[in-house]
Amino acid sequence: MIAVTGMHRSGTSCFAGLLARCGFSLGNVYPLLNESRADNEKGHFENLGAVAINETILRCAGGSWSSPPSAERIAVTSERFVGHMKQFSTTFDGDVFKDPRTCLTISSWEKTCSDDLEYVVLCLRHPASVALSLQRRDNIKIEAGLALWLRYNQSLLDGISKTPLIVTDYDQLGFEFRGELKRLMAALGVKMSKKKICRQTENFYSEKLNHVRVEEIAAIHLPVEIASLYQELRSRASVSVHQKQSGKSLKHSLTDFLQR
Repeated sequence: MIAVTGMHRSGTSCFAGLLARCGFSLGNVYPLLNESRADNEKGHFENLGAVAINETILRCAGGSWSSPPSAERIAVTSERFVGHMKQFSTTFDGDVFKDPRTCLTISSWEKTCSDDLEYVVLCLRHPASVALSLQRRDNIKIEAGLALWLRYNQSLLDGISKTPLIVTDYDQLGFEFRGELKRLMAALGVKMSKKKICRQTENFYSEKLNHVRVEEIAAIHLPVEIASLYQELRSRASVSVHQKQSGKSLKHSLTDFLQR
């Protein structure tokens, strides 16, 4: 299995849909949350089997996707649902399952499904873009949206230990769509030319679906901890999962990023 995850509003639906266009199966046993709505015009592609497990864990631990409980409470609560995770991994008949909440529960998924979980794909998006999107869709304050971005991404990094992690940059699709998707496919062990990628994904991705303007991003100040993690993840997004990572973060200013 390949788990596609990331903070909500970070392009997880987009990448799950693109992988499906490129030949990866989303499975047939469990239904998908893929109806077209204003907040996701191309579909959500969330696996409702995985979503049900993750949501139940968060709820029983005393929280929700927008108000995550502590990592300790999630870990303890997850023990009650090991059987459900095992059943999911043995009955899932696809290649990719997507749910942003997996960022918070990844430790339990990895521990329970270690024989079946092959890769974790983390979808990265600029924290300010995520916060603005959450504000518009859910009326979540910018500061709270930034805090959620930090919690989700840090939880994934803290919770994953053995499964290869691939970081893919949603913002980069607008600058170099074919190159970013080809890099992701290569990291997953699939050789596909840029020409074939364009043919397979034609009319799926559009920059028009990104409703956040550059000046809006630049106006939001990122706390040091969030800016640092974002830069670290961006550096990982430029390295193939099969390459040895030095751990050294690449320093890119916001201005450089916006002008790329």
